[in-house]
Amino acid sequence: MNKFRFLFIIVILPFLVFPVLSQAQKIDSMMNIYANGYPQEKIHIHFDKTIYTPGSTIWFKAYIFAGPDPSTFSRNFYLEVSDADGNILQHRSEPITESSTAGNIDLPQTIKGNHVHIRAFTTWMLNFDTAFFYEKDIRIFNRKGDSGIASVKAERRIQFFPEGGDLVAGLENMVAFKAADLYGLPIAVKGILRNASGKDLLVFESEHDGMGRFPVTPVKGDSLYVVWKDDLGIEHSTGLPSIKPAGAVLRAITAKEKILFSIARSGDADPEYKHLTIIGHMHQHLVYKARVNLEDNFMSGGTIPVSQLPSGVLQLTLFTSDDRPVAERVVFVNNHEFRFSPNLKVVTQNVNKRGKNTIEVEVPDTLRANLSLAVTDGDADGVNANDDNIISRLLLTGDIRGYVHDPYYYFAKEADSLIQQLDLVMMTHGWRRFKWEQLARGKTPVIKYPEQDYLSIKVDVLGVDPYKIAKDESLNLILNKKDSSTQMLFLPHLSGSKFGVSGLIFYDSVRTFYQFNTNRNLSNEAAITFSTGLYRGNRSAKPLTAAYGGWAANDSSFLTRNRFLADEAARIQPTLDKKIKTLASVTVVGRTKTDAQKLDEKYTSGLFSGGDAYSYDLVNDPFANSYTDIFAYLQGKVAGLQISTIGPTPSMSWRGSTPALYLNEMQVDVSAIQSTPVTDIAMVKVFRPGSGIGFGGGGGGTIAIYTKKGGDEHRNDPSLKGLEHTLLTGYSPVREFPVPDYSDGNPLNEIEDVRSTLYWKPYVLTDKDNRKVTIQFYNNDVSKKLRIVLEGINEDGKLSRIVKILQ
Repeated sequence: MNKFRFLFIIVILPFLVFPVLSQAQKIDSMMNIYANGYPQEKIHIHFDKTIYTPGSTIWFKAYIFAGPDPSTFSRNFYLEVSDADGNILQHRSEPITESSTAGNIDLPQTIKGNHVHIRAFTTWMLNFDTAFFYEKDIRIFNRKGDSGIASVKAERRIQFFPEGGDLVAGLENMVAFKAADLYGLPIAVKGILRNASGKDLLVFESEHDGMGRFPVTPVKGDSLYVVWKDDLGIEHSTGLPSIKPAGAVLRAITAKEKILFSIARSGDADPEYKHLTIIGHMHQHLVYKARVNLEDNFMSGGTIPVSQLPSGVLQLTLFTSDDRPVAERVVFVNNHEFRFSPNLKVVTQNVNKRGKNTIEVEVPDTLRANLSLAVTDGDADGVNANDDNIISRLLLTGDIRGYVHDPYYYFAKEADSLIQQLDLVMMTHGWRRFKWEQLARGKTPVIKYPEQDYLSIKVDVLGVDPYKIAKDESLNLILNKKDSSTQMLFLPHLSGSKFGVSGLIFYDSVRTFYQFNTNRNLSNEAAITFSTGLYRGNRSAKPLTAAYGGWAANDSSFLTRNRFLADEAARIQPTLDKKIKTLASVTVVGRTKTDAQKLDEKYTSGLFSGGDAYSYDLVNDPFANSYTDIFAYLQGKVAGLQISTIGPTPSMSWRGSTPALYLNEMQVDVSAIQSTPVTDIAMVKVFRPGSGIGFGGGGGGTIAIYTKKGGDEHRNDPSLKGLEHTLLTGYSPVREFPVPDYSDGNPLNEIEDVRSTLYWKPYVLTDKDNRKVTIQFYNNDVSKKLRIVLEGINEDGKLSRIVKILQ
C-alpha cells in the first residue's frame, strides 16, 4: 500500500513565482526513482525475553518493513551473534515470508562478558548504509561471573547540534544539546554559554533525558564554548561548532497536524540565497515543496499540513537557487493512526505449580494480522516499559542514527509535553540522508547485492570451452536430506557455462547428487562449482568497547531471580541428562501409539511434527495407488479445502487463500507435487489455515507431503550409485519451541521445571475467516507471576504491542 499517493503539495512563498530550474526537476524525478526502485528496509525483532544464560536458547521473530509498510522486497534474512570481543558466535539465515521470519539462537555454554550483540539485515540492506542495520545488545547472566551491581565509569560527554546544521553569524540559531555517560545513558547537566572573550551569554540546563536547547545569535568571527557541570558535579568545558560568516538558517516547530517552519538568510549572503526551495520528504517520497523568494526580505515561513501523512520521520531540506543543500532538519509526525488493537483475553488463569492456562487472541477487523507471543517468568524478565519495541523501532529508532534512551516513552501516552521532548530527540540524532550531489547528477545507488528469490542453486562449469556445452544441456539434481528424504530438481542451461534455478527453500546441509543429461561425462571433464546464493556473513564484528557490561541498581530484583533460576537449572541438569540417557537405553512402556503417531515420528520434524492436522497413511491405504496424483487423492477428504483438477494444473483454495505445499518439508510449487507419483508418497499432513505451521505460518493452510523412506513398501527412489555429489548449505535449521504437556505420561515430566520462558509462538495468524486463535500452556514449578507480550503487524502496516501480567 502506497501511503504517500496524492500527498504531494507545492507552495509558493511569499507570493512571488520564479522559474523552476531543470536541475530541481531532475532531483524531484530522481527521488521518485529512489522511492520506487530503491526502498530502504528496516527490521524489528521480538525476542522471547530480555535476559539469557549461557547455553540457553534465544527465540526470535523478525518483522521487515520498507518505509511505513511491510516489506515485500527481500526474501533472505541474516542474523549475526557476537560477543564483547567481536567474535562471531553464530550466523543464521532465514527465509522471509509475509514480511517476517522466525528462528532460534543456541548460545554457547561459555560467553565472555554480560552481553551478546545481535546484528540483523537483509540481502538488500547490504547495498546501503550499515548504520541502519538492526543492532541490539542482549543481556547475559553468567552464574559464576556476575558479582552483582557494577559501578559506572565517570566519563561524561556533551554534544551540540545547531538547528538546520550550522551556526550562521547575525542570525538567531537554536542549538540543541545531548549529554550522556560513556555508555550513552543520559545525564542531567547545567552550564553557561560564553564567547571567545569569556563573556557569559546565557545559562542553560537539560530539559529531558540529558537533552535541551537554547537560542543564540552568534557574531561573525567569534567562537562559542560552554562551561558545564555533569550529574556528579564535575566541571567541563566544551566548544560549539564553528560559526559560518553567512548563509541561511532553517527552523521548525511541531504542532498539532502541522509543521511550522521559518527560513532566514544573511544580509550579505550570496545571490543564490535569495531564491530558495524547501522540500519535505518521508521514506524517500517527496511530500512537500515550497519556493521561497527572499529577494526583498531576509525571512519567510510557512506551514506544512501533515494530517494525511503516516506517522514517522519527516525530513526538511533547504536548497539554494543552484540546488545546493544548505540546511536540513528532521521532525516527527505523530498522527496516532499507527496502532491496531487485538484482544488478548485470559480464559483460564492458573499460576500454581504446572497450572494450565488458556488465552485467546482475537483481531476484530478483517485484515490479515501477523503476530508473535511470548510468556515468561514475570520476575526474571527485566522489562522496562519504555524499552524499544515494535512501535518505537519501526516508527523512530529504525530511521535515525544513534542510541535513543527509552524510545517507547514517546508513544506510550499522548501528552502535549511529549511533542517537544520528542523534538529534542530529532534535533540531536542523525537520520537517513540523501546524497544530493548524486541525485543532481542522476546517479542511482550501486547495487552489489541484488534482490534474491530465496535460495538458488547456481552451477558453473569451469575448464571447458562454454561453446562446447550444448544449448539444450541440463542438469539433474537429487537433494538427499538428513532424514533420508529426497527431492529432485531440474537445472536448465542459462548461458555459457552457467546452470541454475532459484526460488528454493531447504534447510541445513543437503547432500546433492547430480548428473548432466546430454553429456554425462561433462562432470569428469570440468570442475563443477555450486552456490546457493546465501551471504556468507562476517568473520568478526566490531568489539563493543562502549557497551555497558554491568547491572544498574534497579536491576537487583530480577538479577536475584535469574540467579535463583540459573542455580536451579544447574542443579537439575545432571538429573535431566541421566533421565534422557536412561530413556535412550530402555523401552518405556506407556500408552500404545496410534499408527498416525508412528507415522508422525518417522517422517516429520520441527514445526511439522505433532499438531492438530489431518494425517493420511498412503503406505497402508490399498486404494491410494489408483489415483492419478495426490490432488485427486485429497479431493473431498478435508472439510473446507477446495481442489480443482480441471485443466493441466490443479488449483486449491481454503478460506480464500492458497495452501502452501511442502515436499519432505521443503516448500515447492504445484507442478513439483503433481509430478510426484502417488506410489512414492508415504504420508500427507494437512494443517488448517492459521495453524502457524510451515513457512510463514500457514495462513492459507499447509499441505505437507512425505515420500517413502527405507523399509517402506513400493519405494521407487532412483539409484544414487556412481553419481557425482556435493554438499549444499541451506537456511539455518529450524527448531520448534518445546511445550511440555503435563497431562500425558512422558517420563521427562518427572524432572523439575524451572523454565523462564513458558511459551513462545512466533506465528499467531488471523484473517477475515479466522479472527481468533486459542493458546494453551502450562506454568513451571516456581513462577507465581507471568508476563505475556504480544507484538505484531497487520497487512496495512499497523502495529500492535500488548503486555499483560498474570499473578
